[in-house]
Amino acid sequence: MRTFTVRFFVLVSIVALAMTAFADDQEKAIKEVKKITSISVDSNMRSVVNRTMADMLKTRRLDLVKERQDMNLNYGGLFLAHQLAAGGVKMEDIAAQLKSGKKIFDIANDDHANWKQISSDGKKLNKKIDDNIEKYLTDTKKQAALDQTDEYDAKADRVAADSDISKDEYAEAQSRYQHLHDMASSQLPTGDANLKNSGTGIPAVSGGKR
Repeated sequence: MRTFTVRFFVLVSIVALAMTAFADDQEKAIKEVKKITSISVDSNMRSVVNRTMADMLKTRRLDLVKERQDMNLNYGGLFLAHQLAAGGVKMEDIAAQLKSGKKIFDIANDDHANWKQISSDGKKLNKKIDDNIEKYLTDTKKQAALDQTDEYDAKADRVAADSDISKDEYAEAQSRYQHLHDMASSQLPTGDANLKNSGTGIPAVSGGKR
């Protein structure tokens, strides 16, 4: 009887630890997903996010724009949808569930998403986004040229879901942008005009959305 009790409590402890680890992975993944969404509120940053994600997924930039419009997904949601598709979920099934009223995070939970992998890939994507934002801030003309070559228009790349961001997420995005702006500025010669023409970055919460 004592042996059974010990084994039972060991099993319970293992399950509890597994559930805690799962919840931690999920929390980290959601944080990375929301970071992708919040930094893309500004049209200039949205252009960078679009290009970076297209490079990562090895797809056309305009294909991502169309997917966003068809499914009404912000860029974080679109990243998550592609992660689910990579795990075997059909994109058309995701689209159908979204149209039925389900949220992308609910779909991910129902399909037993690999949150640990999503967290890892999301972190890598956000790192690449940061790198490309710094490059954009030091040479805005190059980004504009890339947009023109790809026939990409950030102002046309907008969906209702882009506004699904909290005040705290706005504030974090503003801090992130400012940090990257300062990093890029420190790499330029004194008086360089590039950053002067880089726009205002992430708009203030009270100032509306772009």
